[in-house]
Amino acid sequence: MEKESIKRYAPAAILASFLMAVYNVIAFNQKHWIIKVVIIPWLKPLFVSGVFGMFIIATLWIFHLTFGKFWVYLVTNIVMDFMFAVFPFHYLLQEKLGVYQLIHITPWERWFIFVAFALILYGYQIWQAEIFKTKEQVWSRSKEKVR
Repeated sequence: MEKESIKRYAPAAILASFLMAVYNVIAFNQKHWIIKVVIIPWLKPLFVSGVFGMFIIATLWIFHLTFGKFWVYLVTNIVMDFMFAVFPFHYLLQEKLGVYQLIHITPWERWFIFVAFALILYGYQIWQAEIFKTKEQVWSRSKEKVR
């Protein structure tokens, strides 16, 4: 991925991580799950590898490959979120590896939350694109005035 794509989509990736961190804290307090394998003990409410790893990288790549094509973006997220929330990752992490156990939420409810986050992120990225477009227009106009 080019440096420009990383710069362009980093705000959405950071927002994705923030949303997941907030969701993880709420889910921890609501007893949606029990995390059995903790990577960083003082961040126990968070599924750290997802919040600070996978969601940032996946968000960058999905936006890089699909932004501007909403339906491709949505279908990609629906499939990816299904893979994480329902099968195979959920099955692998809960049933086989015992990393966590869902208590007061179903895999399908988590999937719905993740898809809702994807829609929020797309709207946010559209807003960011408008901001950067405006800044670029202002910058190019000021360059023309200098010439």
